[in-house]
Amino acid sequence: MKIIGILVALLLVLIPIGVTEAATTANVTVNATPAFVSISVDPTTYSFGVVETSKNYSTSTGYFTITNGSTVQTDQTIAVVNATWLGGVAWTHSDTGTPDTDTIAMYASKNTGVFDIIVKNTAPNYIAENQAATTNYQFELRIMTPTSFSDGVIKSNVVSVSAAVG
Repeated sequence: MKIIGILVALLLVLIPIGVTEAATTANVTVNATPAFVSISVDPTTYSFGVVETSKNYSTSTGYFTITNGSTVQTDQTIAVVNATWLGGVAWTHSDTGTPDTDTIAMYASKNTGVFDIIVKNTAPNYIAENQAATTNYQFELRIMTPTSFSDGVIKSNVVSVSAAVG
């Protein structure tokens, strides 16, 4: 009996039953999401209509929506594009938030209606600092009309919201 056990052990060592091989490669899938900044606004136009001197005119709270398609946190600023409101005798845009003769001021707020952000031309102010990726928000605008006008021709300017990685 002991001899049979030795023979079986010897046969198992001498006759290979099957060879199991280990994997010779290992794969890892890697991904990278670009730091992509993308915003849009809706609606893209607004008219305050006929305005009187030395009055405040505002959009409703949350009137404009910024759709934030950014994949990263952003800092977003608001400004007017032109230093003057074009049309007839142009209005100067006030960067101090103070209207005057043929000078208009504009304020904004981020869905609060408090109009605590001066909308400037030369040095944009934050409207959404440290805005989380893919997080939309609303804002509103207020104009403070000039203390006097030189004509009755419609005036216009462009408000720009800009985003950068924050």
